[in-house]
Amino acid sequence: MLDNKRKFLRFNFAEDVEFNASGVAFSGKTKNVSRDGISFILQSCSVDAGTPLQFQMQNPHQREDTIEACGDIAWKRQVGDEWYLGLRLKFINKADKSDILDVAYDNWLSGSLQSPPQDQTTPDVKNISLEFLQKTV
Repeated sequence: MLDNKRKFLRFNFAEDVEFNASGVAFSGKTKNVSRDGISFILQSCSVDAGTPLQFQMQNPHQREDTIEACGDIAWKRQVGDEWYLGLRLKFINKADKSDILDVAYDNWLSGSLQSPPQDQTTPDVKNISLEFLQKTV
Protein backbone atom coordinates (compact mmCIF):
# COMPACT_ATOMS: atom_id res chain seq x y z
CA MET A 1 0.00 0.00 0.00
CA LEU A 2 1.20 3.49 -0.80
CA ASP A 3 1.96 5.87 2.05
CA ASN A 4 -0.22 8.96 2.08
CA LYS A 5 2.24 11.83 1.63
CA ARG A 6 -0.38 14.50 0.98
CA LYS A 7 -0.18 17.74 2.91
CA PHE A 8 -3.73 18.88 2.10
CA LEU A 9 -7.17 17.30 2.03
CA ARG A 10 -8.49 16.27 -1.36
CA PHE A 11 -12.07 16.88 -2.42
CA ASN A 12 -13.88 15.12 -5.26
CA PHE A 13 -14.31 17.43 -8.21
CA ALA A 14 -15.56 16.21 -11.61
CA GLU A 15 -15.19 18.52 -14.62
CA ASP A 16 -14.20 18.06 -18.27
CA VAL A 17 -10.64 19.22 -19.00
CA GLU A 18 -8.50 19.88 -22.08
CA PHE A 19 -4.74 19.34 -21.78
CA ASN A 20 -1.54 20.26 -23.57
CA ALA A 21 1.74 18.57 -22.67
CA SER A 22 4.83 18.99 -24.83
CA GLY A 23 2.64 19.94 -27.80
CA VAL A 24 0.35 16.92 -27.38
CA ALA A 25 -3.33 17.80 -26.89
CA PHE A 26 -5.75 15.43 -25.13
CA SER A 27 -8.81 15.53 -22.89
CA GLY A 28 -10.07 13.96 -19.69
CA LYS A 29 -11.89 14.67 -16.44
CA THR A 30 -10.82 15.97 -13.08
CA LYS A 31 -11.07 13.46 -10.23
CA ASN A 32 -10.24 15.50 -7.14
CA VAL A 33 -8.55 18.69 -6.05
CA SER A 34 -6.54 20.02 -3.12
CA ARG A 35 -4.85 23.28 -2.27
CA ASP A 36 -1.71 22.41 -4.24
CA GLY A 37 -2.76 19.71 -6.67
CA ILE A 38 -5.39 18.15 -8.86
CA SER A 39 -5.84 14.66 -10.22
CA PHE A 40 -7.31 13.59 -13.53
CA ILE A 41 -8.78 10.52 -15.21
CA LEU A 42 -7.84 9.92 -18.85
CA GLN A 43 -8.62 7.23 -21.44
CA SER A 44 -5.05 7.32 -22.77
CA CYS A 45 -1.85 8.95 -21.63
CA SER A 46 1.43 9.40 -23.48
CA VAL A 47 3.12 11.78 -21.00
CA ASP A 48 5.30 10.84 -18.04
CA ALA A 49 5.78 12.03 -14.48
CA GLY A 50 7.80 15.24 -14.37
CA THR A 51 6.31 16.55 -17.62
CA PRO A 52 4.91 20.09 -17.54
CA LEU A 53 1.17 20.08 -18.24
CA GLN A 54 -1.20 22.91 -19.13
CA PHE A 55 -4.95 22.50 -18.79
CA GLN A 56 -8.12 24.46 -19.24
CA MET A 57 -11.69 23.93 -18.10
CA GLN A 58 -14.88 25.85 -17.51
CA ASN A 59 -15.05 27.85 -14.32
CA PRO A 60 -17.45 25.94 -12.03
CA HIS A 61 -18.92 29.21 -10.66
CA GLN A 62 -19.08 31.13 -13.92
CA ARG A 63 -19.55 28.66 -16.79
CA GLU A 64 -18.88 31.31 -19.42
CA ASP A 65 -15.32 31.77 -18.07
CA THR A 66 -12.40 29.44 -18.74
CA ILE A 67 -9.79 28.51 -16.17
CA GLU A 68 -6.25 27.98 -17.41
CA ALA A 69 -3.54 26.54 -15.19
CA CYS A 70 -0.31 24.57 -15.34
CA GLY A 71 1.84 22.32 -13.25
CA ASP A 72 4.10 19.29 -13.31
CA ILE A 73 2.85 15.71 -13.43
CA ALA A 74 3.73 14.31 -10.01
CA TRP A 75 2.58 10.74 -10.66
CA LYS A 76 0.86 8.58 -13.25
CA ARG A 77 -0.72 5.14 -12.99
CA GLN A 78 -2.94 2.89 -15.06
CA VAL A 79 -5.97 1.16 -13.55
CA GLY A 80 -7.73 -1.07 -16.04
CA ASP A 81 -8.37 0.94 -19.20
CA GLU A 82 -8.01 4.30 -17.48
CA TRP A 83 -5.01 6.46 -16.60
CA TYR A 84 -4.79 8.56 -13.47
CA LEU A 85 -2.51 11.61 -13.26
CA GLY A 86 -1.60 13.72 -10.27
CA LEU A 87 -0.58 17.29 -11.04
CA ARG A 88 1.33 19.57 -8.68
CA LEU A 89 0.01 23.04 -9.50
CA LYS A 90 2.60 25.68 -10.39
CA PHE A 91 0.34 28.42 -11.70
CA ILE A 92 -3.36 29.07 -11.33
CA ASN A 93 -5.12 32.39 -10.91
CA LYS A 94 -5.96 32.84 -7.23
CA ALA A 95 -9.66 33.61 -7.92
CA ASP A 96 -9.97 30.55 -10.20
CA LYS A 97 -8.38 28.31 -7.60
CA SER A 98 -10.76 29.69 -4.99
CA ASP A 99 -13.75 28.99 -7.26
CA ILE A 100 -12.65 25.38 -7.79
CA LEU A 101 -12.00 24.74 -4.10
CA ASP A 102 -15.27 26.42 -3.08
CA VAL A 103 -17.32 24.19 -5.39
CA ALA A 104 -15.41 21.05 -4.38
CA TYR A 105 -15.80 21.85 -0.68
CA ASP A 106 -19.52 22.63 -1.08
CA ASN A 107 -19.98 19.30 -2.91
CA TRP A 108 -18.19 17.51 -0.07
CA LEU A 109 -20.37 19.16 2.57
CA SER A 110 -23.59 18.40 0.71
CA GLY A 111 -22.51 14.87 -0.16
CA SER A 112 -23.39 15.43 -3.83
CA LEU A 113 -20.22 13.66 -4.97
CA GLN A 114 -19.46 10.33 -3.38
CA SER A 115 -16.22 10.35 -1.41
CA PRO A 116 -13.49 7.98 -2.52
CA PRO A 117 -12.95 4.91 -0.34
CA GLN A 118 -10.77 5.73 2.66
CA ASP A 119 -7.67 3.60 3.06
CA GLN A 120 -6.00 3.02 6.39
CA THR A 121 -3.63 5.97 5.96
CA THR A 122 -6.36 8.50 5.10
CA PRO A 123 -8.65 9.46 7.99
CA ASP A 124 -12.32 10.18 7.43
CA VAL A 125 -12.14 13.94 7.91
CA LYS A 126 -15.90 14.44 8.36
CA ASN A 127 -15.93 12.01 11.30
CA ILE A 128 -12.81 13.49 12.86
CA SER A 129 -14.28 16.98 12.61
CA LEU A 130 -17.54 15.87 14.22
CA GLU A 131 -15.72 13.97 16.97
CA PHE A 132 -13.51 16.98 17.64
CA LEU A 133 -16.48 19.33 17.79
CA GLN A 134 -18.37 17.00 20.13
CA LYS A 135 -15.39 16.81 22.48
CA THR A 136 -14.88 20.57 22.54
CA VAL A 137 -18.52 21.56 23.09
